[in-house]
Amino acid sequence: MAKNRRQKGKKTEQEDLVKVDIFYIPEAQAEMYQVLRDAIAMDVEEILESTYHHVDRVFDEDEGEAVAAFNENNNEQARLYLNPSNISQGQTARDKGQLNKFLDTHLIKKA
Repeated sequence: MAKNRRQKGKKTEQEDLVKVDIFYIPEAQAEMYQVLRDAIAMDVEEILESTYHHVDRVFDEDEGEAVAAFNENNNEQARLYLNPSNISQGQTARDKGQLNKFLDTHLIKKA
């Protein structure tokens, strides 16, 4: 007689995930992710404000929310997407005091 094997720990993705911006984050990590995301965004905004005329958060349907820097003519000059990868790497850089170095490699410059 075959036994019914139940796979433990497997749930449907929809009950395990929470939507943050355009990304689905595991529910257990969503609150902490949002806190880190806001902290990184605020630190990036502060750094960019020292170089650019103004900084704002913008939304892109395909890439999600980003921190964008503009010149005095309101032309976008740079952008950092607030995606899970950038937040994770940004947090690591921030912990090491290397957020400026992180921006050198992750900030998308606009021509």
